Amino acid sequence: MEFVAIDFETANKSYDSACSIGLVTVRDGAIVDEYYKLIRPKKLYFHPDNIKIHNITEEMVADEPGINELWKEILPRLQGKQVVAHFAKFDMNVLRSSLASWGVRLPEFDYLCSFLLSKKAFPYLESHSLNYVAESVGFKFHHHHALEDAKACATIINKIVKEGNYQNFEQLANAYGLDLGRMWHGGLRPCAEKPKEEPLMDSLFG
Repeated sequence: MEFVAIDFETANKSYDSACSIGLVTVRDGAIVDEYYKLIRPKKLYFHPDNIKIHNITEEMVADEPGINELWKEILPRLQGKQVVAHFAKFDMNVLRSSLASWGVRLPEFDYLCSFLLSKKAFPYLESHSLNYVAESVGFKFHHHHALEDAKACATIINKIVKEGNYQNFEQLANAYGLDLGRMWHGGLRPCAEKPKEEPLMDSLFG
């Protein structure tokens, strides 16, 4: 199986403020491509709380390219791929909003949320935050560095895939009661738990 793990850090609370990206491509359980870049947000404002989390500052990205300039490098790593992110709602909204701020067309791909998946696969864990789940599968890393976080996410997926011998994300999602998310040129559909089927009621008339 081949998939791509993605992670963003942001300059502030706005989804359109991506300031770094990490991408790893995994093929048959091994990382075959790593990609990390600092990004200059269109609005160059860093909130102190965000800086405390990832240690990226305005000065560090002031001369870096915007995501629009990096897109020719990023797009081939995402277009038509199976993509995963931990708490994917955040990363997918960052990708969508950051591209929209530059007027860049969205890519098309299916994606999974490893946060939702880990809750299903490892229900016994006290927490399903990225660092906690990664530690539970034996991966040590520098949290809140986009490339390191992408590697941690990939390691979690590799662990689950190996145990179930899944061939693609559709099989993986179905096995754990999830609907795949999808990004496409026209919008974004979230990865979510499948709706529970309502039990059939006995006829009132027998």
